[in-house]
Amino acid sequence: MFGRAADAHCDTVGRLGALDLALGCPEAAHLDFPRLRQNVKLQFMAFFLHQAAPEQAWQDLRRMRRNLQVAMELCGGLELMLNLRQAGLKPGVQLVLAVEGLDLLAGVSSAEELYRLGFRSLGLFWNNDNFLGCGADAVGAADCGLTKAGRDFVVYAESRGFLLDLAHASQNSFWQAADLQRKPVFVSHACCQALCPHRRNLSDEQLRRVGASGGWLGVTMAPGFLRLDGQAALPDLLKHIQHAVNLAGEDAVGFGSDFDGVEHLPQGIAGAQSWPDVAEALLAAGFSQRQAEKILGGNLLRFLREY
Repeated sequence: MFGRAADAHCDTVGRLGALDLALGCPEAAHLDFPRLRQNVKLQFMAFFLHQAAPEQAWQDLRRMRRNLQVAMELCGGLELMLNLRQAGLKPGVQLVLAVEGLDLLAGVSSAEELYRLGFRSLGLFWNNDNFLGCGADAVGAADCGLTKAGRDFVVYAESRGFLLDLAHASQNSFWQAADLQRKPVFVSHACCQALCPHRRNLSDEQLRRVGASGGWLGVTMAPGFLRLDGQAALPDLLKHIQHAVNLAGEDAVGFGSDFDGVEHLPQGIAGAQSWPDVAEALLAAGFSQRQAEKILGGNLLRFLREY
């Protein structure tokens, strides 16, 4: 019997208000709390704020954070996880707060405020460059990697206990951050460049580095990352899972769905209600039940407990 999923990325908190999040709104979102309680053990909730100036971004973050708290109180059975080492060890659904792109930061004091508000995962970039360095849009000669501030921030954030997310990093930013880190490499949501040469996907060399570091990759359901034509279906997701397992190892791979961060999902996946279908598809693709349970959520829970 499969356990529930653990998912390293969704953007739902930016899409739904407190009532819809708490009571359920399947017609407007891929995920809500009733569906989480049925199918998910642990869910990263990403706050996507890069398009606003810092002052507005902080206002948006606090508004979304209040909405999330209200929804948790209305729904019940959900807990904000402040200690990553408790992953999977408590009843109910555990939520991890994440920021996707740190354009709003003005320095370490801002990061300390994020920590106080309960955020434990920080994505250095969205696709754009910021004061920390280059995001995934920077390719070739434009990719200067991390700035001095970015290198200093990687060291600070790791020592403070943040989980650093290298999704959306440029190639040079990825490698420089990975070399600076003493802890394993974490990429919340990406796919495999060898199968789909999208700038956001990981090369085989990066996949090997994730595995060699004891790290973890969440394979995402964004159709454009699975196939360049965007016409993805569940079998395409399974191909990326298999390739990532082949390169990084079966302990290093799971899911970062990107629910509500994309308009459309691969054919065969409707939202958080589809996790049982994904589990069955892993078995049908030839993964053992032990492997399927690890990929569905066990690997992410273990990774967080050991981080």
